[in-house]
Amino acid sequence: MNISSEISGGNTFKTDIAKRYTAFLSQYPEIFSDLIKGSDFDFAIYDTLDAYDDKNPIDSFNVLRNGHGIDIIPGKAYDPDLELALSTKAVEKLIQTNTKEEYAQLLGSFYNEPDEDDGWIDFILYKRTQTIIDMGYGKFAKTAGILEDEDAVYSM
Repeated sequence: MNISSEISGGNTFKTDIAKRYTAFLSQYPEIFSDLIKGSDFDFAIYDTLDAYDDKNPIDSFNVLRNGHGIDIIPGKAYDPDLELALSTKAVEKLIQTNTKEEYAQLLGSFYNEPDEDDGWIDFILYKRTQTIIDMGYGKFAKTAGILEDEDAVYSM
């Protein structure tokens, strides 16, 4: 699937790491190809676990899946589906990947084996788990090794 990407707001991010991460994501919009139109995904970058506990990111942006691709927008979304919280160390490593699969697998390792020194991520769901899966996030989560069995959610 060939999808396009656009960074809105004149690339007005607070930090260099957010500028580099959004530039990376705009080069690889296929990361979001499984999401349905209207999916809105917050990203929040934290420099420490304490900052994460305090909900005080150093920068944030959201990715909106539109009809032709993705739109990367500074700041948090009005009504996001979920938030991906990432350590700066995780972002530094993620932006060095070359494929959607490599990105997903590394992201999954930061979730399944978080480490304050090597990198970590966490998800904060703002909608029901099944709704999130139905919006296309489940396929990516399976590739990342975060969601073992989508059918197990249906049987809950």
